[in-house]
Amino acid sequence: MRLEPKLLAGLVLATPLATLAALGAPVSGDPIAGKAIFEHICHACHAALPYTGRVGEANIPAFLANPRRYNPKTAMTFPGLRSRKDIADVISYITAAH
Repeated sequence: MRLEPKLLAGLVLATPLATLAALGAPVSGDPIAGKAIFEHICHACHAALPYTGRVGEANIPAFLANPRRYNPKTAMTFPGLRSRKDIADVISYITAAH
């Protein structure tokens, strides 16, 4: 079985994030950097904070890495954040008390 490069790249990124989430490993990020990323990328469609728990905190890393792979029925057209640091930063921002 030969995997397409894009699929393989997504698996390489999503698998460790999903594993960390499944193990309940804390994701430490910079909420200030996360705010900048959120305002630049997410804010056009997502204005409501704090995070409401729709995806579940343990699933946020996999969802942010590739929303459509996590949930094929999602309405989101965003392809996902590629950087683990960006994902951790956004999680830190959206889950922080505001």
